[in-house]
Amino acid sequence: MSEVLDIFIEKITSTLPVEYAYILDCYDPDLVLIRRVENGRRMPNDLPPLKKGEGISGRVWESGESMLFTTKKEWEDIAEGYMPEEVESVLCVPIVRNQKVRGILLLATSKKKAYEKMQLMIVDILCSYFGVAMENARHHEMTKHNSERCALTDLYNYRYFEDLLALEFNYLESGQRRCLSLIMLDLDHFKAINDTYGHQGGNEILKGLSNHLVELIGIAGTVARYGGEEFVILLPDIENQQAFQIAEKVRKHIADTPFLLHDSLNGQDRRKMVRITASIGVATAPVDADDPLALIRHADRALYTGAKQLGRNRVAQYVK
Repeated sequence: MSEVLDIFIEKITSTLPVEYAYILDCYDPDLVLIRRVENGRRMPNDLPPLKKGEGISGRVWESGESMLFTTKKEWEDIAEGYMPEEVESVLCVPIVRNQKVRGILLLATSKKKAYEKMQLMIVDILCSYFGVAMENARHHEMTKHNSERCALTDLYNYRYFEDLLALEFNYLESGQRRCLSLIMLDLDHFKAINDTYGHQGGNEILKGLSNHLVELIGIAGTVARYGGEEFVILLPDIENQQAFQIAEKVRKHIADTPFLLHDSLNGQDRRKMVRITASIGVATAPVDADDPLALIRHADRALYTGAKQLGRNRVAQYVK
């Protein structure tokens, strides 16, 4: 979607005299700014939303009809909220798809009488094609998201993780990465959670844990659901000892954090706070592995032989 927006703005500003260009999306009941370009520079989308019928854009949304102003006197009593002080000419067009206004394009310049009806017609036609392109881009992003994400936790799934791991190994082999650490995490006695509180309760634990993992790892790495109650964390350019420290931080956080779930098996659907623990294995390439499958295998081995079999709720490093 971002690419489609950039291309559209670029073409519009090269075709018409435009100093200010704004694209707004119709998220009923709000009209939300999704692209803001001023004097050739992309600006943050930090302007407050408008309501239907509010200001120039709100009126175009409400009526579905374009508006053209050649001087400030024509629009200054209509505009609400933000508008650059030096603006004179304004052209505002609905972005329509399937006979419904999906967004608004507002173009402005400091020149008087900069836009004519012929230009309005051209922009109107361009917006029709733009509406189709935006809808296609949204469908593409949704399809891509659904193919890469776990439906329950919204974490990346096994398929995405495998592709990312292969890509990171290519970076490692080409010298773009110094090392690559993998943390593999498995919840302890998770079957007992499902047996005691029901699978819905177990799912709530998985979703809550996923949110905690994403917050703990941040931009340092990528968290994915490997399957069942297993999770993986990929840490580019993180040495083995630092990865071990991160894993220990994760283990301790899980052990110290009560998780909220609904006990759906007793017929009362009571909310309960439950404590869980996790066993974790850590391996690092190229020290511990020279290919993606070996890195997974060695992190998995560390998890089961070094953590699970030695009492659970602990972190273990791969040992050759």
